[in-house]
Amino acid sequence: MSRAAIGFVHNRRSERNKRGAADIEAVLERYPEVVRLDFDGRTRLHDIARDLARLAPALIVVNGGDGTVQGLLTELLEHRLLSPLPPIAILPRGMANMTAADCGLRRRGARALARLLDTARAGLLDRFLVHRRVLRVDGLEGGQAQRGMFMGALGITDAIHLCKSRAHSLGLKGELAHLVTLLQILWGLARGRRPPGMLEGAPVAMRFEDGEIREGRQLLLFATTLDRLVLASRPFWNGLARPFRLTAIRQPAEGLVRRALCVLYGGERRPLPADSFFSRGSARAELEIGSEITIDGQFYRPTPGRPLVVTAPEEVRFVRC
Repeated sequence: MSRAAIGFVHNRRSERNKRGAADIEAVLERYPEVVRLDFDGRTRLHDIARDLARLAPALIVVNGGDGTVQGLLTELLEHRLLSPLPPIAILPRGMANMTAADCGLRRRGARALARLLDTARAGLLDRFLVHRRVLRVDGLEGGQAQRGMFMGALGITDAIHLCKSRAHSLGLKGELAHLVTLLQILWGLARGRRPPGMLEGAPVAMRFEDGEIREGRQLLLFATTLDRLVLASRPFWNGLARPFRLTAIRQPAEGLVRRALCVLYGGERRPLPADSFFSRGSARAELEIGSEITIDGQFYRPTPGRPLVVTAPEEVRFVRC
């Protein structure tokens, strides 16, 4: 790899960078081939993506969280700014970092960044590449399709709001916050209690490329191209060799609490009631949902009267070392 071709996108507002990034900046001083692009309240990812296009780097490093990665992927892929897209390395410095946990750097500190840049200098990045498809979600208010690695609705958005209002307010972050939120939800469901206005479910219609149609009231629904989600869970099955996986759980679901471990950590074939627990691989799904959705922790609303169209047309190379 040439020493003139690394773009470093630094989100000053991400959770861990807000507390200071002097150690990261000290590492960057040792690598003059790195061009730093700061993302803060005065800049937009739209502008940073165009700066990357002009730079044409052989590697993009994203120093931020899931939302930073999601926004940058949207700008780069929707506008076809770099073709082919160079490998992307995620330095996980956000609040949740679910994308990075699956396909980003294994550590978040200065030592991990230095190791990455040394690997790039030595021309050894190919040894650490993982390939993931990227979701494309069309049919959102405003007309702009969004890219990302995970799209969720209904109970998924409820869980994120619950995590922010309760776990984060207690100072809990990352996987610990996810665990506490999951346990709170399961304990409440076991006692027949739900947080006010949450986990009520809603009618959803799902149509797939092979003609399958499913309709009914769902507790939650999500689609993803990641191999593992929060708490290293794999809540998807029947989806081998398809561009993305989609899982939906009916409201009410038969035995959800006692089957939680099977839902989260079972194998490709799971002994779950098919009328309550649905999961499959897909290349295209049309979803009629009336409430907000989340894409990698960012919130959007569907355009009224239009289905969301979920596909995963491109594969992106990520660096995991």
